[in-house]
Amino acid sequence: MFPAGAPLALLLALFVAAPPCAGEALAASRQSVATVYDKQQPVTEKEVLAFVELLPRFRQWARDNKEEAHPVRRKGRPDFLYSPEAAAWVKKEGWDPRRFFCVMGRMAAAVTILAEGNDMPTRPGDMPAVSSGELELARVHMGSLLKAGGNGAALEH
Repeated sequence: MFPAGAPLALLLALFVAAPPCAGEALAASRQSVATVYDKQQPVTEKEVLAFVELLPRFRQWARDNKEEAHPVRRKGRPDFLYSPEAAAWVKKEGWDPRRFFCVMGRMAAAVTILAEGNDMPTRPGDMPAVSSGELELARVHMGSLLKAGGNGAALEH
């Protein structure tokens, strides 16, 4: 279904259509050492369902506004890059921005792990840890996650 060795960024492209501009300037401008994953509870089924409902609209907004949101590695730890404008849009839609991007990153990681197999010898530095429960949620809702992310067929062989 997915090509072997597909990087997290490629699979995350299912979730966010990042414009081709460099995101490192935004990453460098964020001053916080905390990551979106710090002190976050495991993703729940209710959150996955709400996430897949909002994701297509977020992707459209991101494309229309030339925004990017994607995993990054910050000070050796997985994190998620997003602008203050993206945070404001997500908040307007009823989500805490850190939680929304935590869910996005963990579900992208879970989809990658399921595609590559749990025995991935090395994981990308921008890939957050996911629980067995989050893997199961991604497995159960794989079709919805891929559909919400669009372009799912582009990775199928």
